[in-house]
Amino acid sequence: MAEKQLILVVGMHRSGTSVLARVLNLLGAEVGEDLLQAQEGVNAKGFWEHQELVAINETLLAELGRHWYDFLPLDENCWDRASVQDLQHRAQQFLASAFASVSLAVLKDPRLCLTLPFWKQAAEAQGFRPLVVLALRAPWEVAASLCRRDPLDPVSANLLWLRYSGDSERHSRDLRRSILDYAQLLDDWHPVVRRLEQDLGVSWPVPLEDAAPRIDAEVDPGLRHQHSRFQGESMPVVSMAAQAYRLLQKDPLDMQSLDLLWEEFESLLAGGGALGHGLETCNARLFQVNNELQAMGDKHQQALDTVHEKDEALSRLAKDLEYARKIVEERDQQLQQLAAELEHAGAVVKERDQQLQEANRLMAHMQEELDHLRVIRLHPVIRLAVKLLSLDKQK
Repeated sequence: MAEKQLILVVGMHRSGTSVLARVLNLLGAEVGEDLLQAQEGVNAKGFWEHQELVAINETLLAELGRHWYDFLPLDENCWDRASVQDLQHRAQQFLASAFASVSLAVLKDPRLCLTLPFWKQAAEAQGFRPLVVLALRAPWEVAASLCRRDPLDPVSANLLWLRYSGDSERHSRDLRRSILDYAQLLDDWHPVVRRLEQDLGVSWPVPLEDAAPRIDAEVDPGLRHQHSRFQGESMPVVSMAAQAYRLLQKDPLDMQSLDLLWEEFESLLAGGGALGHGLETCNARLFQVNNELQAMGDKHQQALDTVHEKDEALSRLAKDLEYARKIVEERDQQLQQLAAELEHAGAVVKERDQQLQEANRLMAHMQEELDHLRVIRLHPVIRLAVKLLSLDKQK
């Protein structure tokens, strides 16, 4: 039986993890069926994230007192908590159900950077060999994209980039992995895919030449909306993120330099103490207010939509009333015409009645004369008297 492999795509938000997951899917890696819907203006081509994966990650972070926008470190022993182990059972059930008879699968969610140890355990428990693809993107481009989409400032965005990149790099060291740059993927995906195949030791179920036309259609350089250059040498956090980005681009990795940089990052947060917690609390409040504003905006839009629907209904009703008014006017005209015709018919009838009465009188008179003539004709005495009268007149 072939070894089951699960590719975990990890990378900071806005780092091209969606298009990378889609490329792997077109090469034959299964993504499951219940995926998040594409969102216009955010990710029009789709997120390629399984809804249950996102739900488990959200619940897991909430159980650990974190959100995706928190940059403070997680407790190293947090994975042993009883509540986390309960979620571990749910995660394993999800993998068993979504990829029951799959030999190569891919999961993508930026939160995997923070929860990678949890999913490594779940994958191995279900007989998968976990593989990691770490997606990189210049932190100044990520910060620009995040600040445009979310209520974040550049310092917070770079702190998040360092947290996601640092955690995913450290937690994937014992796994077979490949590190790629988003810009390289968009510029020419062919060498990137070949390097992935070599680094991960996988054979793509779909031959590269067969998948190429569809990958060409998906990998659109226009997806990269931020092309800004590095600026912020005077900001320690921004410079630290830029340094980490350059170290992660090296092949092979300079592990000693990376360890020193990650240690410096954690020391910076620890040294900040209350400042770090205060900034994280401010971020949480900003996201809460932002969510409330979005909810208000949604309600306002719903109200506008309702008003628009009512206006359209009133417009349709006005058109119906205008049509009914025209029909009534036509009926009134028809009734007036009919009344005139009826009046004319009445006059004609009256005239005909008079003519009939006159005809009846004439007929009655003629009948009297006829009766008179019949009387004369029927009685001989009367005829003789008439004859005598006639002779008498002649004399």
